[in-house]
Amino acid sequence: GNSPDPLELIAKYGADGVRMGIMLAAPAGHDIMYDDSLCEQGRNFCNKIWNAFRLVKGWQVDASAPQPDSSKEGIEWMGARINNTLAEVADLMGKFRISEALMAVYRLFWDEFSSWYLEVIKPAYGSPVDAATYEKTLDYFDTLLRLLHPFMPFITEELWQHLRDRAEGESIMYARLPEAVEYDDAILARFEHLKEVVAGIRTVRKQKQ
Repeated sequence: GNSPDPLELIAKYGADGVRMGIMLAAPAGHDIMYDDSLCEQGRNFCNKIWNAFRLVKGWQVDASAPQPDSSKEGIEWMGARINNTLAEVADLMGKFRISEALMAVYRLFWDEFSSWYLEVIKPAYGSPVDAATYEKTLDYFDTLLRLLHPFMPFITEELWQHLRDRAEGESIMYARLPEAVEYDDAILARFEHLKEVVAGIRTVRKQKQ
């Protein structure tokens, strides 16, 4: 009687939301200072994943459209960023630092993929996206779902099944986790500089109304 009923929490926040919220606040060897806001954070992240999926799958694709240079550079940066995180997560999981590994994937999806990558490559309102950019975005989404699956098994399975056509009996549970390959640190550094410039411009615009 000294803790909330997990079944009630699952009914309110969803199983994946509860799992994620608790794991984020549970570093190895430490007690959990529980608060409902943890589960709210998990539920909000589930909503973020759903919304990103709906955005991407809602795009119209034009196979004949040329790929913009901005999309090419965005794809190159996102590939480097994913490989950077894959190496980080593999190291953390090997040390059983599960909450830190989850936080790394959380930041990758929320801060990098949703907040920056999708903004860089999304087509103008009412316009289709080129096929090359769309296919690479689906590849990245697939990788992110595989990374998240050990932590959030239900939403990742559901979206993975709808991301592409799957064979009978195919499941994300059997899909291999991608392994990190070499990437160019200079790409990451250039994009971090770009983010600082954009953030600075937004700050000035806000200050000047």
